[in-house]
Amino acid sequence: MNKKILVSVNIPTYNNIKTLQKTLESVKAQTYKNIEIIIIDSNSTDGTLELIKKFDGVKVYQYEGTLLGARGVGVEKSKGRYIFLIDSDHVLESTTIEKAVNLMKEKDMIWLYERSYKPKKLLEKLYDADRVLTQNYAEDYIEPVGGTILPRVYKKEILVNAFKQIPKKILPLCVAHDHAIIYFESKKISNKVGNIGDYNHPAIWHQEPWSWKNLFKKTYRYGITTRKLVENKVYPELLSSKNKGRKLKLESFGLSIKSNILRAIRAIPYLYGYWKGKKEKIPRL
Repeated sequence: MNKKILVSVNIPTYNNIKTLQKTLESVKAQTYKNIEIIIIDSNSTDGTLELIKKFDGVKVYQYEGTLLGARGVGVEKSKGRYIFLIDSDHVLESTTIEKAVNLMKEKDMIWLYERSYKPKKLLEKLYDADRVLTQNYAEDYIEPVGGTILPRVYKKEILVNAFKQIPKKILPLCVAHDHAIIYFESKKISNKVGNIGDYNHPAIWHQEPWSWKNLFKKTYRYGITTRKLVENKVYPELLSSKNKGRKLKLESFGLSIKSNILRAIRAIPYLYGYWKGKKEKIPRL
């Protein structure tokens, strides 16, 4: 492993103080130390910026917009050869970046096996089942059209070239589908995709929505942004597949049932947001 390779970790934020601390702690605790942390904040008002100041060396850039645009700013500001696109509710396993640097010698992109962070409540368990189901059958879900497993680690040049192909008009519109769009364009450049982690040894954990209200609010926003993208006639092959149920796997029947229950629950605010989205303003991150 070349410890001189700089890795950029990009984290968009907007009022994420409830989860961001664990995210930053996990990045700071990595066994691989040649890291720059870049936060793209959308004018948070909940104390997020004060929290960030507790972590030495974190670079903060303000961007009042949506996720896809924020990720574009992060790529532009990144100096690392490899870029991690993570969220402000993620927790990295301590060796994830070290393993990624090793694997990137032969790959251009990496998806990280992800599980829910310490699932205890029903909602968290449903999310965990959905993540396990899709990743255990990655061959069904890794493709850029209709896929749900998406890389989070890229060589910088791949991302730079991918963003050149993304229509500029949708950068301020896209709260959801940002990873799918990035991967869709990246896959045109390279098909060298690897993965890190497995069921027992996830590479990353997700701090799930902490309440049903939060789930409905988040998914409602996804419906609005999908409507805006459809109206702009971009990526129809991606957007048409986003609210479908999961394939039923008889050998993982329990996971399949839990996963599809979650999909059905999320469909309600998603569709409501989609049909109301024509009159709604674009939400931020």
